[in-house]
Amino acid sequence: MGAVAKIGVPVVSGAIGIAGGVLLGRTALQRQKKVLGIPMPTKIDLNNVTGEIGKAGKQFGKLADEVRKGTAEVRSAREKAEKIARVFTP
Repeated sequence: MGAVAKIGVPVVSGAIGIAGGVLLGRTALQRQKKVLGIPMPTKIDLNNVTGEIGKAGKQFGKLADEVRKGTAEVRSAREKAEKIARVFTP
């Protein structure tokens, strides 16, 4: 019986917490929020935000590709310079 109490109490308290959160969320959503007397929208459309995040991700990918190409070019130039230096050093 002790093991059931150890498991049951956290489950019951978690359920009560979830129910309370739902109840508070409903009452908070029913009131229209105002900032400086101006009603604020309660629902925000995130479609544009996700699209912009996608675009930013693509741009970052392109930038990373350009940096990778630039790094390869610098490495190649350094290796050539080292070869030339070996030829001229006794």
